[in-house]
Amino acid sequence: MKCKRFRIEDLRNEEWFQFYTEFKTLVEQHNPGALNIEALFATFLSLYAGADEAIELIRKSATTEQLAEADHARDIVFRGFADAVKAGLNHFDPIRREAARRLKIVFDHYGNIARKSYDEETASIYNFIQEIRTSYAAEIQTLEVYDWVNILEADNKTFDALKQTRYTEGAGKTGLRMANIRRETNNTWRDMLDRIDASMLLNGEAPYAPFVNALNIRTDHYIDILAQRKGRAAKKKDDTGKPE
Repeated sequence: MKCKRFRIEDLRNEEWFQFYTEFKTLVEQHNPGALNIEALFATFLSLYAGADEAIELIRKSATTEQLAEADHARDIVFRGFADAVKAGLNHFDPIRREAARRLKIVFDHYGNIARKSYDEETASIYNFIQEIRTSYAAEIQTLEVYDWVNILEADNKTFDALKQTRYTEGAGKTGLRMANIRRETNNTWRDMLDRIDASMLLNGEAPYAPFVNALNIRTDHYIDILAQRKGRAAKKKDDTGKPE
């Protein structure tokens, strides 16, 4: 019997922290002293506290009131633009009706962009604007909705600049701190597993088996998460020719 290992570095921050939360609870239930990892676990607890703080800062860095307001502003413009095109479908001028019909195809393709996550919406609006400006310039001119395009682009750039500023000022430093904490925590975790494996060889498996079995079950769950993600990425690459 041995403690299972895996590439914990591949977990995303939230997954990584959740794994160590479960690990921490499990060690406390089985007593770090009885597992012969008391000193290492104390180091781990200090790193875990730092990770908890860093993750909370990362969560907050991209969800400020200013970002929410800027996102709301571009959402309103996008919906207004969609309504303007929809209204054009009922225009008395058949040329304008046809322009509106063609533009609506683009809107239908992108869906409700305003419901997407911050980063997805920023990218979608950028792609949306590039497409209608290059492929539907005549329709924009005919329907006289170029002001909507310009305002939507400006609002999207304002949002993105604000988000990047927030990351530069705070999340960048926090992200670096998180990377360092992750590396140190992973090393300490592996040292604890090595100590437990060595103790089983020295003292027999029986005192450690309940902990190791419970830990390995949890480890398998996270191994499955990474395997599923790898499978989805491989499928997407096969479908599009590009990695996820």
